[in-house]
Amino acid sequence: MTRLNKVLNVMARSGVEAVLFKDENTIRYVTGFSGDSSLLYLDNKRAVLITDGRYTEQARLEMSNMFKVLEYKAVDSKSIWRAAVELAKESRVNTLGFDGAWYSYAEFSVLAEVAEGMKLESLDFSDIRMVKDKQELELLKHAAWIADRAFTKLLLDIKPGCTERELAARLEYYMRELGSEKVSFDTIVASGERGALPHGVATEKRIEGGELITFDFGAVYKGYHSDITRTVMMGMATGWQKEVYAVVEAAQRRGIKEAQIGMTGKEVDAIVRQFIADSGYGDYFVHGLGHGVGMEIHEMPSINKRGETVLEDGMVFTIEPGIYIPGKGGVRIEDTVVLTEGGAVPLNTVRKQLIEIVNI
Repeated sequence: MTRLNKVLNVMARSGVEAVLFKDENTIRYVTGFSGDSSLLYLDNKRAVLITDGRYTEQARLEMSNMFKVLEYKAVDSKSIWRAAVELAKESRVNTLGFDGAWYSYAEFSVLAEVAEGMKLESLDFSDIRMVKDKQELELLKHAAWIADRAFTKLLLDIKPGCTERELAARLEYYMRELGSEKVSFDTIVASGERGALPHGVATEKRIEGGELITFDFGAVYKGYHSDITRTVMMGMATGWQKEVYAVVEAAQRRGIKEAQIGMTGKEVDAIVRQFIADSGYGDYFVHGLGHGVGMEIHEMPSINKRGETVLEDGMVFTIEPGIYIPGKGGVRIEDTVVLTEGGAVPLNTVRKQLIEIVNI
């Protein structure tokens, strides 16, 4: 099924005659256009990108001939909405759908004003990007490759006295050097006791011997994200550090092994959560097991206690169990995986066995 057909199917199920997209990621997914500040109008007869003079030529270069470009004149803040509604009126549309999750109250108010007499219906398009096609998978694999290679380079730089922020900056530089457009999110580097913070964004704290260090990061390649977490040891690990690491590593491998087509996200989460609980650390696994990854760093499907989506061939999501012990530290291991008929296949290749960094 083509990307455009996925949209048309949602329209048919919802009984709308046309739809107006504002979300930049969905517009890029459907058309290939990577600019912003634009709208995409679709009905059963035509597909039109509505943009201004800054993006007219870019749109024509990035989109196929099946998509037309309408350059509107910005007289006031309502101009783009008037242009969109005029297209709908030309097609005698009675019910206009829109991706309401991406509209502010003010934007909806303007649309409702200029579309007076036309029924507006907010639609949910969150599921159309869940199953990745071949092109998307190649871009996701390359984004994962960038992150993997960058982390492998960073391992040589990790020494006592470095700050978390210095290591984050180097990691981000290496990803840029390898072709990343930007980082997927604020890079997490959490060492020592800060490792008990699941979202411990890098600080000026200096790395010390005897500490676990968690790195959570990702690259973006042609609009597609990667997401990986590895925890390493500065020096030789002690008994409790080895034990916690072993539990998380085994839990993460189990999650990858157990994820199958036809399961729900919450079923996969429950298997890993029970394993960690049976290992005596249930109270220290405080977040969901994973999330979808694609044009957004967090998208459907959800792999957590509330994940009702039935998993399908071609879905891409993370498996990222963690144990966080206040006052001591934590461990998280994460891969982005693609679900296939044969099971979940990791896109990341960086080793998961505990790495002990000993500088002589």
